[in-house]
Amino acid sequence: MNHYDQDEVLARYFSGEATADERARVEAWRQASAANQRVFAEFEKVWRSAAEKLPKVPNVDQAWVELGAKLGLPPEQSPASILALKKQPQQATRKVFWSDRYVWAAAAVLLLAASTILYQFVYKAGALQKVMTANAQQESLELPDGSLVQLNSGSEIQFAKNFSGSARYVNLSGEAYFEVMHDNRPFYVNTGNAQIKVLGTKFGIWARNEQTRVAVREGRVSLRAVEALPETAVELTANQMSRCQNRNAPELPRAVDADHLLGWREGKIVFDQTPLTEVIAELQRVYNIEIKMSNPTLGQNTITGSFQNKPIESVLASICLTLNLHYGKAGGEFFIAEK
Repeated sequence: MNHYDQDEVLARYFSGEATADERARVEAWRQASAANQRVFAEFEKVWRSAAEKLPKVPNVDQAWVELGAKLGLPPEQSPASILALKKQPQQATRKVFWSDRYVWAAAAVLLLAASTILYQFVYKAGALQKVMTANAQQESLELPDGSLVQLNSGSEIQFAKNFSGSARYVNLSGEAYFEVMHDNRPFYVNTGNAQIKVLGTKFGIWARNEQTRVAVREGRVSLRAVEALPETAVELTANQMSRCQNRNAPELPRAVDADHLLGWREGKIVFDQTPLTEVIAELQRVYNIEIKMSNPTLGQNTITGSFQNKPIESVLASICLTLNLHYGKAGGEFFIAEK
């Protein structure tokens, strides 16, 4: 990702338009070092200063387009290029009055300066490392502090090249199992909508589609929504699980068999009152196939069970038998439909 893409992510982050993945990426970068935190603070200061002097602009992309036009800049020098727009701008819902022009111009200059600093810190220093897994692939890795991570299929983890600060931070999208090396610094895992804090423990995280689930094997962790106050966090101990959905506070911990839920580490596919929509998404990742439903409402059905070393046809047959459905294959894709 080039530094123009990073500018776009930061702009969306401060405007509230960032996706869950983008928010998590910004948080992981920000907390990777004290230098990053200073740059973030400067960028935020500039953004908020401009926002205080202008009525709210509903769409960030359109605001930059209007700014470039009013300043008379050619497209390649327009602040719109900072955002690396990949889509046509939406229709503006308000005019930017001429009295706003100089405020936006000043903000643009300051943001450009901040983005240059950002580039020097992030890209010249190589702040973050990223490991990704494709469908039907798992990966084991060791973090700079000696902590061990097992990454499930269709997942991504980001972390600093060294944990030199007063805390250790990683960013996760997908599913992973952690064995965190104990030291005096807290260890944080940021997902799109939640943050997990530990000192030294063994636990699994599932983080997809604005939902984060945590199951603990050993030790103690805390879970809170990413924008919530620390006092809203819940504490989990061995064989407990909790979940954060969207921006809501985490559910109260409930007793589970953590080893069973984390069976994917041993080649198992485990479902625990899992909606069929989520079941299908998991099977697609594990088997690297396509599965369609004839009716989206079928996705509300839930499944509890586990499978190990079974062909996909056997897994689909068992699921359909349980839900009184049937499956088939056409054009290289599987489908599930009502009988």
